[in-house]
Amino acid sequence: MEYDFYPYGCERHEKCEKRILKVNGKGMVEAEPDMVLISVGVITKDKDPQSAQNINEEISKKLIQALMQIGIAKDDIRTSAYTIYPEYDYIEGKQILTGYNVTHILEIKVRDINMAGEVLNTAVQNGANQINKVDFTLEDASYYYNRALKLAVKEAAAKAHSITNLMKVNLDTIPCSITEQSTSFTPLFEQGAMKLAATEAVMPGKIEITASIEAVFEYWD
Repeated sequence: MEYDFYPYGCERHEKCEKRILKVNGKGMVEAEPDMVLISVGVITKDKDPQSAQNINEEISKKLIQALMQIGIAKDDIRTSAYTIYPEYDYIEGKQILTGYNVTHILEIKVRDINMAGEVLNTAVQNGANQINKVDFTLEDASYYYNRALKLAVKEAAAKAHSITNLMKVNLDTIPCSITEQSTSFTPLFEQGAMKLAATEAVMPGKIEITASIEAVFEYWD
């Protein structure tokens, strides 16, 4: 996103086409996660595709019911993927159909991060045979992002001041434009946590929110 600044009564800002200086700014803040997104899968196999689906549905219903019993709201459990595909063996160069694989992936939104381990345990004990990811995140990151954005703008302005002071030229402190370049939200914890057995503790770290911008300033002798 790009923002243009043209203060009233300032001829230099009618067009930013004289001597310009482009600088980048980066801001970073840390925040404690307040939500966990857990993705688990129920995988079933059977020679008959309908049977594989029926078995999967039965297990998935039991799993969802168990999650609701420990306090997860129904609206916080959703299907993120559902696939059915045949499986084959190759015998003496020939493709032999051996059955069908049905995979039902559920995404669980856990609003109390202290329940992450309990949710994983409950999922595994009630039929989940695949753990895809455990993401500690923020339900609303806009507050922290805006703080990071302000820091990025301040850094860009400080760079512009340093450069023009070194060059011994005048700087218009109001930028001609500011362009957002990138945003990132990085969990600061061991990635190996995603592979934890459900019986192990899941420990959240902080989340690093980063904003990057490019600012264009005008300067003159």
